[in-house]
Amino acid sequence: MFKLTILDGPQVNLGQMLAAKDARVVKERALLMAAPTNTLLHVTLRIPGPVKTGTRIEAVFSAVMQTLTQQLGEAVRSSDIDLLPTGPEAYFLTTLSPLSLKRLMVAFENQQRFCDLLDLDVITLRDAELYQVSRTDLALPPRACLVCGGDAKACARSRRHGLPEVQQVVETIVKESASQTA
Repeated sequence: MFKLTILDGPQVNLGQMLAAKDARVVKERALLMAAPTNTLLHVTLRIPGPVKTGTRIEAVFSAVMQTLTQQLGEAVRSSDIDLLPTGPEAYFLTTLSPLSLKRLMVAFENQQRFCDLLDLDVITLRDAELYQVSRTDLALPPRACLVCGGDAKACARSRRHGLPEVQQVVETIVKESASQTA
């Protein structure tokens, strides 16, 4: 099996990933309940396999988050970056409308190749419940697959590409991005 050389962090299991997801929802809710008129941007990485982080990927993630912070400018009310074993995460509480922020994030996805690995979730409160703004809310096509450029969700659901194939693409993206941010 192909081993990602750019991910030198600890292995995580499904239980840890599910616990991290639950913790994210709690944090998202707390941030938005404290500032219900704001919009939350939650950033994670799409990294397949049991290792989700490493020194190089954290450095590139941090550099990209710095760029994102600069682009969002004064719209950022607060931000937090967590470098976790389950993968780096960032939270940006903004004063932008949900649709405006989603439009900006779709444009941000196209600025550099590393952004293909980012999940840029725009979240708001609707009737006191978390609501994630989707690309379909903007009448945009689905996100592209890292390997073939098709519908990413369809490829993931059908397991069209094997783990080694996807990992090789991730490895290439991170190495290229690390050399550009060095």
